[in-house]
Amino acid sequence: MKSHFGKHTSRSVNYYSKVLFVILISILLINMIVSFFTITITRQQSIEYVKNTINLYLDDTMLRLNAVEHFMIWTVKNEPLIKDMEKAKDMSELPKSIHNFRTRVNDFQYSTGKEYQFFLALKKENYFFSSSPIQMNYSEYLKIKDYFLSKKRSVNKYEDIYTWQSLKMDDKYYLYHLLEYENRMFISVIAVDDILFPLNEINLGDKGTLTITNNENGFLSGSKENISNRKLKFIFTSYLTFHQNDTGLPFSLHVSVDHFSAYKKVAIAQFVLVLATIIIGLILFFFLGYFRNKILSPIQDFSQTLLDINKNNEKVDFSSSIIELEQANEQFKGLMNEIKKLKIDYYEQEFEKKQIQMDFMKLQIKPHFYLSCLTTIHSMAEMGMYKEIKKMTISTSNYFRYLFQTNQNYVKLEKELTHIQDYLAIQKLLHAHSFKFDIQTEPSIEKAMIPPLMIQTFIENIVKHAVSLDEQINIQLNIYSKIVENRKSIIITLLDNGPGFPADILENLQSDMLITTINGNHIGINNVIQRLRLLFEEDFSIDFSNIPGGGAKVEIMIPYLAKEERVER
Repeated sequence: MKSHFGKHTSRSVNYYSKVLFVILISILLINMIVSFFTITITRQQSIEYVKNTINLYLDDTMLRLNAVEHFMIWTVKNEPLIKDMEKAKDMSELPKSIHNFRTRVNDFQYSTGKEYQFFLALKKENYFFSSSPIQMNYSEYLKIKDYFLSKKRSVNKYEDIYTWQSLKMDDKYYLYHLLEYENRMFISVIAVDDILFPLNEINLGDKGTLTITNNENGFLSGSKENISNRKLKFIFTSYLTFHQNDTGLPFSLHVSVDHFSAYKKVAIAQFVLVLATIIIGLILFFFLGYFRNKILSPIQDFSQTLLDINKNNEKVDFSSSIIELEQANEQFKGLMNEIKKLKIDYYEQEFEKKQIQMDFMKLQIKPHFYLSCLTTIHSMAEMGMYKEIKKMTISTSNYFRYLFQTNQNYVKLEKELTHIQDYLAIQKLLHAHSFKFDIQTEPSIEKAMIPPLMIQTFIENIVKHAVSLDEQINIQLNIYSKIVENRKSIIITLLDNGPGFPADILENLQSDMLITTINGNHIGINNVIQRLRLLFEEDFSIDFSNIPGGGAKVEIMIPYLAKEERVER
């Protein structure tokens, strides 16, 4: 390989400084443009947020006002509790009627809020009292009372339900709705400040304002000065107006958003970003020449060497003044050889895994069992065993649904147990009372994850080889957790009192040898062992034995895995 050191096209420092200068100017311009668009977009999003939030609140306020109006119309005309107050003969009966009416109003306030206050006046009886908890001091209450009882005006009849008016009391504005029907006058009052209170949580900046106006009294909150300075501050402030003609509310809302204080931190962050860009650019300028000559060129040569190795798959010599690159070259050559070996091992392992998956699918698809189920259902139908047909159909459907959906490495233990119950229900209908089955499970581990069909395979093996019509077989399944070597594990024990494992089969199982025959017998047990080895490597155990009194025993220990702890190997 020819050496290219010193033969590349030389450039002057001035050339690289110009290139760097152009890059820096470009970065600064891009930074300024990005900063401008960031502030603009953030400002627009803030305005949209404020607008949407206020519109939602105004819609809610409109619903509350409508609810109050409808409540007042019905109450002033039809409320029987008011009739009780009018019929009260003396002061001994009146307090109870007033209390009941206040309770009625308080219940309604749960939907509108305590800020909507209600007052009732009975003209003949010369009564005026608060129908809800008072949200004002007593002097204000007396002024409210005097205002509605003494002021001569054109009052709203109950047919005119859409009029809210404003009044001023001690430099404080209120909105009120008044209905007069026969002897009754029902009034709802809410302070303008209470209307604005939920909007105070919106970030409008240090100088942001909320102002309410209406056609009757002009400014009900804030001041005219809040709106008069718009032209002077339009660059830093956005103004939104929600007109009462558009919203249907008895007031207009004026909102000003102070963007300067709201986004001051964003502007500072942008300035710091631009300054940091300049500093980094200067540092890069001083180190550009050194980096290119001492580091970049050798790396490019090394990269070209690697490219030649990949293309030709041949040994290519490489020399460099950087020791680490020389070492990396030698390590890379060794790595190429290791990769070749790993590819072979990987393909072999994948082939084995695919073979096990195929065996697993073969194990799932059991045409003989499926046909046996259909034949049994047909026989039941001929004998009119409709109750048994229903059980058989549901159990068979659940059984095969689980098989066809089990395409994962893990399922919950409780689902596996449900599948076993469906399988045994089918076998009960096929073999009558030839076996008994008992499950003892620790409730706290039913959510644990286990390989699908692991337990089911051994259950089917018992039914196939041990269950007969000669005597009843008892099958016992015990599942519990245990701490083994400072790690939580699941212990699964399966016992039966059948004939047990044949001696040759048991010897092969205990010696960890394959027991699958040419006809495919015992493929399920081999499949379970292979899958456990793939999923847990050496972190599991499975023991096979015969019980001295007769029967077989299988004990499996696997790690306890919660759903969030599953790791695919």
